[in-house]
Amino acid sequence: MPPLTEQTGLDNRRRNSLLSFYSAALTSAVAIGLTSRTPALRTALLILGTIAAAVAVWFLLRFLQSNDERERQISYRALTFSFCGTLIFSLVVGLLQSAGFHSISWLGIPILMLILWSVGLILYSWRYR
Repeated sequence: MPPLTEQTGLDNRRRNSLLSFYSAALTSAVAIGLTSRTPALRTALLILGTIAAAVAVWFLLRFLQSNDERERQISYRALTFSFCGTLIFSLVVGLLQSAGFHSISWLGIPILMLILWSVGLILYSWRYR
């Protein structure tokens, strides 16, 4: 029975790390997004956004280090999926902007990468089960 308890503890640690990563990334995106709307709090929001981004990176590294070989392969494929999807999206947006369409906020790119990475994790986790 101890290996089951150890595995459950590892799963809880990984889940908590991933949820903390998403929370910190969301906090960072919201704080940096609000800087243009509230000029009086601009410096404080930028500091909060930067600290939250650093915390998000720390939780992401903690999540990735707790993976075994199969989970590392899933994470690698999800990151590849995210990178390719973001590259295609950026190229399409660049072409549309050169054709005269409006530009989008630069905050959309990291959010898109995060969403595509999450979708990639889900898809490749289902594939390898």
